[in-house]
Amino acid sequence: MEILLYIFKIHLKIVYIIIKLIFRQKDEVFFLSRQFSDVSLNYQRIMDKLDENNIKYKCICKKVDTSINDSIRTQGNYSNSKSFLKRLISNIKSALSYYFNLYLQMKYLAQSKVVIIDGYNLSVSVLKHKKGTKVIQLWHALGAIKKFGYQSVGYKDGINPKVAKILNMHANYDYVISGSDGMNKYFSEAFNTPMDKMLSIGTPTIDYMLEDNSKEKKKIYKKYPQLKEKINVLYSPTFRNDKRTQTDEIIKNFDFSKCNLLLAFHPKIEMKKYDDRVICVDAKDFSIYDIVKTVDYVITDYSALMIDAAICSKKILLYVYDYEKYDLENGLNIELLKEFPHLSYKDAKPLMNVIVKNKYDEQEYKNFRDKYVTNRDGNSATKLLELIRRCLNEKN
Repeated sequence: MEILLYIFKIHLKIVYIIIKLIFRQKDEVFFLSRQFSDVSLNYQRIMDKLDENNIKYKCICKKVDTSINDSIRTQGNYSNSKSFLKRLISNIKSALSYYFNLYLQMKYLAQSKVVIIDGYNLSVSVLKHKKGTKVIQLWHALGAIKKFGYQSVGYKDGINPKVAKILNMHANYDYVISGSDGMNKYFSEAFNTPMDKMLSIGTPTIDYMLEDNSKEKKKIYKKYPQLKEKINVLYSPTFRNDKRTQTDEIIKNFDFSKCNLLLAFHPKIEMKKYDDRVICVDAKDFSIYDIVKTVDYVITDYSALMIDAAICSKKILLYVYDYEKYDLENGLNIELLKEFPHLSYKDAKPLMNVIVKNKYDEQEYKNFRDKYVTNRDGNSATKLLELIRRCLNEKN
C-alpha cells in the first residue's frame, strides 16, 4: 500500500505543475474543508466579512468517506492492503467523486492567494504551491484537551506514522489559529508547526457563542417545553473508536425530579432508546452550539466542547470514567484530574451530586477559563479578516 500512496502523491504533483502553469494567481480566498460537506459556522462568518469588503472567494466542502479515511489513517488497517482495497472498491463512487474533486481543489489552490482550511487536506499538504500563497489552518475545534495530529502518532487510536510521513501530514501552514495562548503549545506540537506561526485570535465560533440566541432558544423551548421548569444538563461525550459513552451510568445517577437530561452524541454514535425522561437532541433540529447556550450545565470529557461552553459561561463538568485507558490509547494534553480535580470525576454519582447539591467549584472554573478561554471580546471574525487582508496585500 505504501507504493500505491507514493504513486498517487507523485501523480498529483505532476498534475498540479500543469495546473499552476494554466491558471493565474488572483487576489482571492479559497475555503477548503474535508471535515464537512456543508459550509461550517466558522467559514460562513468569515465569508460574510469578505462579502462586506468585496473580497472574492471560492469554497469547496467535500467530506471524505469515513470508511476510506479510517482505513488509511489508523494503525491496524494500514498493514492490511486487502482490507483497504476492499473498502475502496465498496465505496468506489465516493472515492472517484473525491478524486475528481481534487482537480478542482488544485485549480482553486493555483488561483488563490489565501487558502483557509479546517483540518488536514491532502491537496494543501502534499503539493508545492505558488510563491505568495498563504495557508491558514483554522482548526475546527478551539482547544486541544486530547492529543491529535502529530501528537497522536504512534498511539493505538492515533495516526499511523507511515501515513503521516507519506502524506506530508499538516505541512505548508503559514498560520495556525488557536483559541487561547494556553493552547498554542499543543497546537504547535499537533501541526508540527513553529510557535511563531501560532495566532491565538480565536475563531468565529467564539463570536457566535457570545451572541444572544433568544430566537433559537424559543424554538428549543417550543419543542422541549419541560426545559423551562428545571435545571438543564447536557451530556455530550467525545467520540471513541469503540463508541462507548457510559450514558447508562449518568442516567442511573441522575435526579430527574430536579433536572432535565439532554443527550447529544457524535454523528458516528447511534442514539439508542434510553429512559423516556431523557431528551435525545437531533443535530438536524438544532446546532450543538445553541443547545449549549440554552442549558445550565455541560457534562463532557476530553472534548473541546468544554471550551465552547465556558465561552458563554456555562458550567462544565468532566465525566472521565476511562481516564487512564483514554490517555493510553489517545493521549491527553491536560492532566484533568490533577489540574481541575473538582471539575473532573471518574464516577457519575459524585459528579451528579455537584449539580443536585449545588456544590460547584466556581474558583476552579474561573481558573480554567482564565487559562484556556481568553478570547471573549467577540471580534475573532474581524481579526481573521485583518489577517486575510494582510496576506492578500503581501508582495511575492
